Amino acid sequence: MKIHFEKLGVINRGDLNLNGLTLLCGPNNTGKTYAMYCLYALLDEKFEVRFPFVQEIVKNLLESKVCQYDLNILLDDHFEDILNHVAQGLQKRLPSLFGVEPSEFKQTKLKLSVERDQILKNAIHHHWQMRLRLGTQDSDWILDIEKPKQSNQITLTLQDKGVPSRVLVEFISSNITRLIFSQTARSCLLLPSERAGLNLFFKELSSIRNRLLHHAQKDNINPMEVLKDIVQSRYAEPVSDYIEFLNNLTTIKKQKGKYREQAQIVHRKILNGKYDIDRYGEIFFLPYRSHSKKLPLHFTSSTVKTLFGLVFYLEHSAQSGDCLMIDEPELNLHPDNQRNLARLLAQLVKNGIKVVVSTHSTYLVRELNNLIMLHKPFSQAEALRKRYGYEADDSLDPDLVSAYLFDQKSIKAMDIDAEGVIAETFDEVVNTLNQSSNEIYYSSQEEEQGAE
Repeated sequence: MKIHFEKLGVINRGDLNLNGLTLLCGPNNTGKTYAMYCLYALLDEKFEVRFPFVQEIVKNLLESKVCQYDLNILLDDHFEDILNHVAQGLQKRLPSLFGVEPSEFKQTKLKLSVERDQILKNAIHHHWQMRLRLGTQDSDWILDIEKPKQSNQITLTLQDKGVPSRVLVEFISSNITRLIFSQTARSCLLLPSERAGLNLFFKELSSIRNRLLHHAQKDNINPMEVLKDIVQSRYAEPVSDYIEFLNNLTTIKKQKGKYREQAQIVHRKILNGKYDIDRYGEIFFLPYRSHSKKLPLHFTSSTVKTLFGLVFYLEHSAQSGDCLMIDEPELNLHPDNQRNLARLLAQLVKNGIKVVVSTHSTYLVRELNNLIMLHKPFSQAEALRKRYGYEADDSLDPDLVSAYLFDQKSIKAMDIDAEGVIAETFDEVVNTLNQSSNEIYYSSQEEEQGAE
């Protein structure tokens, strides 16, 4: 899937093609977070869409209650129209996504490119069913949309004709969108750069509760003012969503993610301890040191605070087909742990999670390059793995990696070969630092020797 940006924040023009691992690199204030937030809104379907051709489907459905359509024909006839309307819906959502005025994005243009044949192939292979419900019982459904496995026939069944046609159009349109983009990501979680503070103060930052408490302290409460204040977000949506994720810890804790083994890697190799959530949703950390007591999160290191969301997600929520986005994964990590985290991200990609990261870390990128080089068999590979502490499965297929440089108001694809990502943006900084260090050192030495 490719998304094209024009006039998005400081980005004049650029494209991103989502891969197994997608790296966003570049100096500060070049639009990396803007692009990541847009990808998040697209994959998490944070926009409204109503396809014009669905109005005819609803009309037929209201007349006959049961309609059947060929998915292949629907996509042939309306695919470009679908992508255009999704891009428009996403564009209209941008002000809410970022929590700013609509004028900020009045010149922004978005365009999507998706491989129709691959979508059709994946859709036919899977069973797919969605129901519009009024209640929680099995019999409370209003509209059923079903596509059997290994079939391209979609059957729509309407149980109640009293539903407004607008609702039916929106529901069918949203599920056509879900059918297309579910092939890209099952669900999406974004770990924002503010996560260390959010992990500490998420209860205080819970927007709805705080706004209600604020209004409750007033002598005269205006109901419309309360409603308006609740609807208007104080944060960008990815940040609000992460706060909501944290406020549901006790519920999510009951689930078991499929990546508990990867979470244990973080426990052992980076944290040297494990997290615990009590019944009130309070976060604690238990170091592996003998006779250590459980510590409240605010009493732990910055690394422990920063990595909580990632570990909890892997243990209790992550599923194959998810998309995990991390804004600056290297935050608060020693270079050794940045390398350990790079290896973890590569494992997640190989085990079915798409990963998008925005990074300034040369350590993280260079470690990913080591894993890419280890993907190609060579005679001394095993000896080098043992010497430098790599596991047998520590490698990364370069075909699963895309990298982009954000600079000079544009997005440019970075070259990737068997030696890894050609990250000139980091090399230039490192070379300049080495050159300046050498010149300062030798100049001071020469002056000191001359004085003797």
